[in-house]
Amino acid sequence: MKFIFSLVLFASIAYISYAVSVTWGNRNSSDALLMRERIVRAPLKNNYWSVNVEFPKPGQSNQRTISAVIVYDHFNNKSGAQPNLWSGGPGWRFATINLKSAMSSGINSTVEIYGR
Repeated sequence: MKFIFSLVLFASIAYISYAVSVTWGNRNSSDALLMRERIVRAPLKNNYWSVNVEFPKPGQSNQRTISAVIVYDHFNNKSGAQPNLWSGGPGWRFATINLKSAMSSGINSTVEIYGR
């Protein structure tokens, strides 16, 4: 029994460590999805991508306070983008998230922003 538990624990830790998904803040059941954006970029040979995701988009306004920012990485081999929250986020009405890919790798991430 201990062997199976250890095997499952090791497998789950290995799986989690290969994805670069990040959450800032806490999402409640009453929070509304304010934005969902999928960012896909093809790999650049000997170069990297740096993509900024802004909320709200230029020309739009937002009256809700952000409660959570979640970035899902759809690569499972540590070659996905590294997300960074540059400004705003939970407690604010705006957010800027930067996604930076690894060298010679692409981006395949989804950014979700929830608010109250």
